[in-house]
Amino acid sequence: MSRGEGVVGAYEKCDFAEGMELEKRERRKGLKGALSPERAVTLLYLLLALAFVLFLALTIVSLRRVSAAWEALEQARMQSEKSWTTAWHNLSEVQHILDKQLSGELKAIHGRLLNVSQEVENVRWKMTQCKAECGKELSDRLRVLEERDVLEPVLQQLAEVKQEQSRASALLDAALEETRNLSEILCTRCPAGWQQFAKTCYFFSTTDKPWLAAKDSCGDFNAHLVVINSEQENKFLANHIMENRVFWLGLTDMDKEGDWQWIDGRSLSLSFWNSGEPNNVGHHGEDCATIYSSGRWNDATCSNAEAWICERSC
Repeated sequence: MSRGEGVVGAYEKCDFAEGMELEKRERRKGLKGALSPERAVTLLYLLLALAFVLFLALTIVSLRRVSAAWEALEQARMQSEKSWTTAWHNLSEVQHILDKQLSGELKAIHGRLLNVSQEVENVRWKMTQCKAECGKELSDRLRVLEERDVLEPVLQQLAEVKQEQSRASALLDAALEETRNLSEILCTRCPAGWQQFAKTCYFFSTTDKPWLAAKDSCGDFNAHLVVINSEQENKFLANHIMENRVFWLGLTDMDKEGDWQWIDGRSLSLSFWNSGEPNNVGHHGEDCATIYSSGRWNDATCSNAEAWICERSC
């Protein structure tokens, strides 16, 4: 080998060695720039922890918002209940005032009707008296004319007088019938101590008796235990009951449990039972009905001693 070739070979070897060294340096830089597995796992845990903390913070915020919304709803509900209670109380007071005013107006009307009835009775008595007197006067005139032996004009006059008497008698009879009907409509003949509503008289007892004894007591007055036919009648009765008193009604199911019948034989169609009534509790059962001052009904044991209400036509 010549000397020149040896020098070229040495340069080639030197270049190759430098290339290998540069390649190793590049590989080391690449390894330094990449993450190791341990650092990657640690970074992943950190990211998961950060995500959990973020989720927990969002959950707490959401729970606070839900709690605030629930408190707002609860306050709204309490306010609504308070408003409803206040409105119901105001309505009850208005109803109580109206009932008192209506009761006063009914008493005033009853007083006026009593005066009218008395005037009608006076007119009817006067008309009856007039009928008797006028009839007697016409009969005397007829008797005088019949006793006379007169001519045809007098007989014609006699016939006219008879017709006049018939017409007057018919008019008086019609007037008496009208006054009788008017007196029945006004209905002002309730006995002393009885209360009048429409065309019916009511007696509120001041003593207590079992249901059957109360029924017999009403019979002594030619009356019966009260039978309620309308809401207005039920309100009338309630307005005459003190808060601490209870009165028997003419309503029972002692013949067949659950089949409530009025004392006049009619089945129950309109009722004002209290909440949960009738419930027929107790060893002896509850087969007779009572009424409270609120107008609500309750079933009670018939042997209990309670006040009672009698009813009769006026």
